[in-house]
Amino acid sequence: MSLRSRDAAQILHQFLSFSRSPATANVRPTTVCMQCRIRNPTLLRSPAPAVRQMSTTSPLLKKSSASSKSSRKSPDVTSTKNNRDGAHIPDNAATRNRDREIDPYDFTELNAGIAKAVARLKDALVKTRDAGRITPEMVESFPVELNVKGAAAHGSKPHHEQQRLGDIASVVQKGGRMVQVYCSEEAHVKPISSAIQASQHSLVPQHDASNPLLINIPVPPATAETRQQAKEEAKKVYDRASQDVRNARGDEQKRFRKMELGKMVVEDELRKAHKQMEDVVKKGQDECKKVYEAAVKALG
Repeated sequence: MSLRSRDAAQILHQFLSFSRSPATANVRPTTVCMQCRIRNPTLLRSPAPAVRQMSTTSPLLKKSSASSKSSRKSPDVTSTKNNRDGAHIPDNAATRNRDREIDPYDFTELNAGIAKAVARLKDALVKTRDAGRITPEMVESFPVELNVKGAAAHGSKPHHEQQRLGDIASVVQKGGRMVQVYCSEEAHVKPISSAIQASQHSLVPQHDASNPLLINIPVPPATAETRQQAKEEAKKVYDRASQDVRNARGDEQKRFRKMELGKMVVEDELRKAHKQMEDVVKKGQDECKKVYEAAVKALG
């Protein structure tokens, strides 16, 4: 084969390979004359394919469905613990009060008022149980006339001074029929004995033979008069507690009336809530009555 034929075959082969390459499909071939190809063989080389730059885009986020939203749990605003991020979520009292204005089944304030009334009733009945009886608290309240002189007067003239018995002596209950008074000084024994005798309860103090600072006070047994007095006091306390429960019910009635006038809740829901409220009030009244009857029964 002649040199010209061999060069023509080589040019045809390079042209076909260049046209088949995808990277150079759009590249237009360059025409080179025969003499230039013989003198400069580098012109026969095919141009380097163009490098395509790869680009990246941010992935599309999938929209959350309604079911996934409903499955999320809202943070507990009533808890004092910190949430997952470490930030404390306060208990907004103002929001809670607004929610209560449109929720007829929220009896939080009503239950709190009834519980407070029952607690007051129990505390008061403990005190009325001792009505007409001699108790250490009663003895401590006796006034005592002291004759202050000498070093106790601190340089002033001798004078009389009135003090509370509980400030100069200790009073303790010993059993159910005896009260003991421990005097702080021997000079106070006689004034304290006089104060006990001068009380309106007809008490007779007795000095202890083994301890000159000790005064024993025998407690007279309960009489029909003292029992009746205690029952009357208990009835007054019970009436006060019942009134407190009724006041709590009145506050709930005002709240329902406000909902009705503002048309915040449908009438059927208001009627159902009102019936439940009456059940709660009746339960509170029954509890007060139960506590009162138990106290009266203990009085005999």
